[in-house]
Amino acid sequence: MNRKPYSSAIKKTPFKYPIAKKIAKLMLEGLDHDEVYNKCFNENYVEIESEERRREVTNVLYNRLSSLDEFLLKQFYNGDVATSKFILVYAIAKTDTLFFDFLFERYRDALMNQERNYLSIDDFDDFFESKKQSDLIVAKWGKFTLQCLTKGYRNILVDSGLGKRERKTIIVERMMIHPEVEEHIRLMGDNDYLKAALGGD
Repeated sequence: MNRKPYSSAIKKTPFKYPIAKKIAKLMLEGLDHDEVYNKCFNENYVEIESEERRREVTNVLYNRLSSLDEFLLKQFYNGDVATSKFILVYAIAKTDTLFFDFLFERYRDALMNQERNYLSIDDFDDFFESKKQSDLIVAKWGKFTLQCLTKGYRNILVDSGLGKRERKTIIVERMMIHPEVEEHIRLMGDNDYLKAALGGD
């Protein structure tokens, strides 16, 4: 697994599923990065009013989708909704080490625990506090950044179908994805991502 330095980028661009589908369509049509950027930014294909936000969302989503091979990109665009949303979670985890660690260390625990199948606000706070203690980058982040990250992570879980909101708690939901996609990811050597988001050993 490629361990990139921890980042707080998710706080600004959590899931964005409909826009990611639009960008995936352009990529599958053979457009390269500059052509996708031109279409999304200059022609506002992504329908975002603020130019700064348009640039940011386009770059982040293109980067996420670039972590997928052609098979997974096609499955993301054409597959059933649950599998498609899972593939976007996988792409986020591939490009954001901190989010992957959260899935593997906290989300998976809740998924595998029949007694406690939820994530409280404290679980998010405890996760980030433990990272502040062990990582120099996270140690520099203030309270507002961590609150935004918690909100971003919670939104990803709910928007993807990995969880459902119940007041301030996230009830974790076991996803069922297309077996061909699961097998493909496993054969790529990315079984840890499957364990993180789907549970199992």
